[in-house]
Amino acid sequence: MGGLRIARRRLLAFAPLLLAASAPAQAQSPAEDTISYVFRKGDNLYTLAGRYMERRNDWRIVQSHNRIGNPHHIPPGKRLLIPTRLLKSEPLAARIIAFKGAGNLTPATGPRAPLAKDLPVLPGALLETGASSFATLELSNGSRISLPSNTRIRVRAMRRILLTGSVDFDFLVEQGRIETSVAPLKGAADRYRIRTPIATAAVRGTNFRVGYEGEGAPSLTEVTEGAVGLAAGKAAADIPIEQGFGASASADGTVEKEALLPPPELTEPGKVQTDPLVTLRLAPISGARGYHIQIARDAGFVELEREATSPTPELRFADVPNGRWFVRATAIAPSGLEGMPQSYAMRRVLAGLTASAEAGADGWRFAWSGSGSGKRLYHFILRPERADAPALVDEPGLEADSLTLSDLPPGTYVWRVGVSQYEGGESVTNWLPPQRLIVSPDTTGKP
Repeated sequence: MGGLRIARRRLLAFAPLLLAASAPAQAQSPAEDTISYVFRKGDNLYTLAGRYMERRNDWRIVQSHNRIGNPHHIPPGKRLLIPTRLLKSEPLAARIIAFKGAGNLTPATGPRAPLAKDLPVLPGALLETGASSFATLELSNGSRISLPSNTRIRVRAMRRILLTGSVDFDFLVEQGRIETSVAPLKGAADRYRIRTPIATAAVRGTNFRVGYEGEGAPSLTEVTEGAVGLAAGKAAADIPIEQGFGASASADGTVEKEALLPPPELTEPGKVQTDPLVTLRLAPISGARGYHIQIARDAGFVELEREATSPTPELRFADVPNGRWFVRATAIAPSGLEGMPQSYAMRRVLAGLTASAEAGADGWRFAWSGSGSGKRLYHFILRPERADAPALVDEPGLEADSLTLSDLPPGTYVWRVGVSQYEGGESVTNWLPPQRLIVSPDTTGKP
C-alpha cells in the first residue's frame, strides 16, 4: 500500500494510510502498493522489464494493471502505475545512534544480537527495547526513529528503487510507541511510512508519534509538526490531521480526531535538582488523565535516559547523575493521545541532606549528613517558633557534621540545616524544611 501521485496540486484519495496533506504524492491502487512512472521516448515494456523488474515476463502484469491494449504503442508522457513488488531495488542501511538499557535486534537472517550503539540495521530486522530502555535509529537520509521502553518495531523496507531512483522506507510498529523526525523527501516518488496493524503513516517531512499497544487497542497518531491525512480500515478517503491534532483509529475503521492537549508547564523550570530523587512538578492541564516526562542528555532527545508516566502532575526519578539535562513533558488525554510537548533545560547536582536532633547529658545534639561530591559547608539556624523571632543560633560555614547546644531553655523552637556544595567552579545550595523542636522543662527535653 502507499502509491502516490499529484494531479493539479490536489491530493487524490488513496487506500488506508497516512499521507502528508501538503506534500506531493502518487496515486495508489487500493489493492496493491504501486509506484508511478512516466513513459519516455524510446521506452517499451520489454526493455523496462529486462532492466528494472525482477522477472522479464513481469511486463505482462504491468500491461494488465494499466489496461494497456497494445504494449508496442505506448506514447511518451503516459503515466504507468507499477506494483513495487515487481521492481528491482538495492537495500539501504540504518544504524543505532543512541542506546541505553536492554534490547535485541533480530535480523531477517542470522542470530539475534543485543542492541548497541553503532549497530547496523538492515531491511527485515526486528528491533525490541526492554523496560527502562531507549534506542534511536538513524536512516540513510537522516530521518530518525526513537523507540522508548517496551517497543517492538519491524523494518519492512529500506530500499532504493532502481527504475526511479526513489527511496522507500517502511516500518511496522508491532508494540509500543515511537516518535519519528522525517527528513524532507526530495523526489516525488520517495516514500516514508510508519504502520501499525490498523493504520499507516506516509509523510514527506514532519514530526509525529505513533502508538499501538496490541490487539484490541487503537492505533494512535499525534502530529506535532506538519500535517498528515488519516484513513483506516477499508476507507479510501483521508481525514486531514493537522499540527496540534491527533487521531485514534480502531480495528473496524472508526477514526476519532481531537485537538491535542496543550504542553504542560514545569512549575519550577530553573530549579537545580539537588535531592536524591529528582522531582518534577507540572502545572495541571484540564482534561488530562495523566502526564509523561522524558529526560535526555541532548536537546533533540536522541539520547534518552529516563521516562515515566503518572496520573498526577508530579513525577520522580531516581539515580539521575549530575549534569545538565533536558526534560520534555506531555499531558495524556482520556483517549490515550499524548499532547503537544514542552522542553526544558535542567541542572542536576546531587546535594542530599538529612538531619536529626536528640537530647543528651550535655545538651541538644543536632547532626546531619548527606550525599554528593565536592566540598560541603553546612549552615545551622535555630530560632523560637514565633514568626518574628530573631535567630538564637545562626552558624554558616560549618565543616563538622554536628553541633551541640547546652542550656537550651524550655520552649518551642524551629531549626533547619542547609548545605552549600562546591565543585568545578560551581556551587549549589540545598536546605532541609524547617523542623519543630519542643524542649520540656526537665533538663533532657523531648524532640
